[in-house]
Amino acid sequence: MKTVPDLLRHADPLREDSAHLDDARDRIRRTVIAAASVAPLRTTPRPPRRVVLSTVAAMAVVAVLALFVASGGQQTLQAAVRFEARLAELRPVPGLVVAQVATSRDVIYLHPEAVVTNDDVARSSVLQDGPDDFGVLVEFLPAGEQRLRQATTAHLGRLLAILIDGEVVIAPVIRSAIGDSAVISGAYTRAEAERIVAGIGRH
Repeated sequence: MKTVPDLLRHADPLREDSAHLDDARDRIRRTVIAAASVAPLRTTPRPPRRVVLSTVAAMAVVAVLALFVASGGQQTLQAAVRFEARLAELRPVPGLVVAQVATSRDVIYLHPEAVVTNDDVARSSVLQDGPDDFGVLVEFLPAGEQRLRQATTAHLGRLLAILIDGEVVIAPVIRSAIGDSAVISGAYTRAEAERIVAGIGRH
């Protein structure tokens, strides 16, 4: 005679499948473990944007240095020379700027606005004034030439100051209208004249 537990065991519809289910669960577990060991999940966070930008900037600096080295290191960084021509006076006038001429230490008085600057230069070149003295010839673009001609025509008998990097290097008396070019004659060495030409930037 069968007992109640026996009857219930025989009546269980999943009784025959329990062993199969255990085997299936074991297979799935082994598959997951094997996959995890072969291809681990990547959890490295994406670098922040500013880190990426810093890396790009550093690479650009390295590239510039590489170009400098590849060229043999012969080139040097050179600051631009600020060139200006201003009208000037021998006597003080309200609104003018006091300045000294570098070569003579004479005191003159500059008009505040430049007549021509680097932007008006078409070409510049070294000019030899004597065996060991050099100057700079500056030729102007049409707009600068026109402004300089008008200004010097109205300023005959007075001064035109030539400034290099804010220093008055020469201030001749205007004898006739100046238009297409001007000469900076400061008794420079060749190296000094070449530096001015290179700094003005057009030659």
